[in-house]
Amino acid sequence: MPSSSSRTAPSPWPVLGVFTLLAFLFSGAIGLLQPAVDAELLTLAQFGPALGALATWLIYRRRLKALLPQAVSRKQVVAHTVLMAAAVALFAALAIGFSLATGTGLAGVSSVAGAPFVLYLVLQLVGATGEEIGWRGLMQPLFETRMGRFAASVVTGVVWALWHVQIFTAGLLVAASFLVSTIAFAVLLGHMGNGAFWQRVATAAAGHWLINVALHTVAGEEVNESPQVYVTAVAAVVTTAVFMALFRRAVARRRGREAAAL
Repeated sequence: MPSSSSRTAPSPWPVLGVFTLLAFLFSGAIGLLQPAVDAELLTLAQFGPALGALATWLIYRRRLKALLPQAVSRKQVVAHTVLMAAAVALFAALAIGFSLATGTGLAGVSSVAGAPFVLYLVLQLVGATGEEIGWRGLMQPLFETRMGRFAASVVTGVVWALWHVQIFTAGLLVAASFLVSTIAFAVLLGHMGNGAFWQRVATAAAGHWLINVALHTVAGEEVNESPQVYVTAVAAVVTTAVFMALFRRAVARRRGREAAAL
C-alpha cells in the first residue's frame, strides 16, 4: 500500500495523463523518421517515452519534485541490478530450452542489418534507456503514490504493451501472448528498480536491454511470431514468478529480523 504521506502529496493523475498522451504522440511522430534507420538496429519510437517524460517534467516540475521517490543506497542499486542480470540469465536459459523443446532453432549471435553485433548492443542500450526513462523512471513511481508496487508495475506494463500498437494486428493469440510477457517483464523490472528517478532508470534500462538482446539471440527477427511469442510468454512468467517468490521471502525474513529486534 502507498505510505500515509502519499495521501497528502499532489495528485499524480494529471501528470500521468499528460505523460501518456505525450509519450504516444512523440513515439508516433519520431517513428515517421524510421526509414532513415534500420528498425532491427534501433526503433526510433523508443525515444517517445523519454521525450514525453522530458516535456512532462517541464510542465509539472514542481509537482514532480514532491511526487517522485527519494534515492536509495548505491549498494542496493548495484545489488538489484545484479539480480536483474541473474533474472535475465534464467529467462534466456528457459527461452532456449523451450525453443529447443518445441523444435524452434536458435538465431545465435551475428551481424544485425549488416552492422557489427557490438553496434547493435550499443544502440539497443540507448533505445532501452529511452523507454525506461518514461515507463519505470516516471510512470511507475507516479502510480506508486496511489497504489502498491505490484499493482503499479502491472498497470505500467499494460500501458507499455498497448504502446506496441503494431503487435495487435498480428492476431489474437500473438497479441495476448505479447501482453502476458510484457506485463511479466514489467513486474520484474518494476520490482528490481528502486530509489530515485535515475536509479530506477539505470536498473530497468539494464534489464530491458539484456532482455532484448537475449530475445534477439534466441529468436532473431521472429521474436514476435508464432511459436516464439508463446515461448517468450511462458519463460517470462516463470522467471518473474521465481524472482517474485524470492522477493517475498526476502521481505518476510527482513520483517522477521525487525520484529525480533523490538
